[in-house]
Amino acid sequence: MWSSTADPAGPGRPRAVTAKTALPLADGTAALDDAAVILAGRRILDVGKRRLVLRGFTGPVDDLGEVVLVPGLVNAHSHLELAGRLGQCPPPAGFAAWAAWLAAGDRRVPPAALLDRAVAEMAGSGTGAVIDVGGRAGPAVADALLRAGLAGLVCHEAFGWRRPAKALVPAALEAAVSHAPDGAVRAAASGHALYSTSPDTLRLAREACRLRQAPFCLHLAEHAEEAELLRSGTGALAALLAGSVLPRGYAPPGCSPVAEAARQGLLGPDVLAVHAVWLDAADRRLLAETGTHVCLCPRSNARIGVGTADAEALLAAGVPLCLGTDSLASNTDLDLWNEVRALLAACADLPARAVLAALTANPARLLGRPGELGLLAPGAVGGLAVLPDDLRPRLADGS
Repeated sequence: MWSSTADPAGPGRPRAVTAKTALPLADGTAALDDAAVILAGRRILDVGKRRLVLRGFTGPVDDLGEVVLVPGLVNAHSHLELAGRLGQCPPPAGFAAWAAWLAAGDRRVPPAALLDRAVAEMAGSGTGAVIDVGGRAGPAVADALLRAGLAGLVCHEAFGWRRPAKALVPAALEAAVSHAPDGAVRAAASGHALYSTSPDTLRLAREACRLRQAPFCLHLAEHAEEAELLRSGTGALAALLAGSVLPRGYAPPGCSPVAEAARQGLLGPDVLAVHAVWLDAADRRLLAETGTHVCLCPRSNARIGVGTADAEALLAAGVPLCLGTDSLASNTDLDLWNEVRALLAACADLPARAVLAALTANPARLLGRPGELGLLAPGAVGGLAVLPDDLRPRLADGS
């Protein structure tokens, strides 16, 4: 597959790509036949009909032939700090078993070469921007994204029930993103989950995100053990966390994860609820009514063994969807097109426009960058991707 990481003109110098079709995916913009895109790095300088765009252009031209170009993809949920756990994930046995395995493993920051390899895999499959969530590896992740020229958000995840003694966004992460040109990579706080981060800390993290005009990310309704813990305080996850993460005398709220997130004021159009597997109709209505975005990670859910999100029901309810790969501790690669394949295998009737929006426009809007990411238009900075041949029959018309 053609990769937007190749830059035959040299860094920052204009080059052109031509193809049979391009899907700009901007509102009201039709597919372009016999298309050309001029880029400098991942910044789009021009896009349109080949004969018009290339008139007077003297730089290198890469003719890709019978392919469909789409905007650079946005991976809405990754944990790059777990890049060193590739190939180690145990067989699917539910979240509590997976979490116990993860906690017992190596927590060191991966070496730069390993992070660069993971980021290069993302970029090579068409990803132009990332929402990454992690801990102490945040500065190293930001550096890797910057080295690869990717845009995005690096979130420092608040974990635990004690009030944080330090800033929710560490100074080292602030320093790392301060080198990003034009704010291409930013930093923010995030929460882990309702059962693993105290309500006070979640509230502080949400407010910190509002002040930065950044989305607030939260793992929500990912697994049955989470739903059981919040309803009754029992189950495998409750047993795993008792005496370590959960505070002594923990009293479950007695409701679904989505209902509890609403009670705590943690839903809204600036919120990315990650996974959203264990929902009922009332939960989906709450997510839709508040405008909360949902990030689906179908392959991670399958690899851990937590079930399958009902993307069709979420879409029917009016919930804006995004897609993420999650981590290499629960996935085999960081290729978003493989998430699309898994999503369509489970939900074959999803409209092409909804799938493409989940890869582009929805996460771009969530990041506050709808004119810069998720579309093919002059000034966009997310680069472009090539629609894989096997997905063209389902997605190529964008409808």
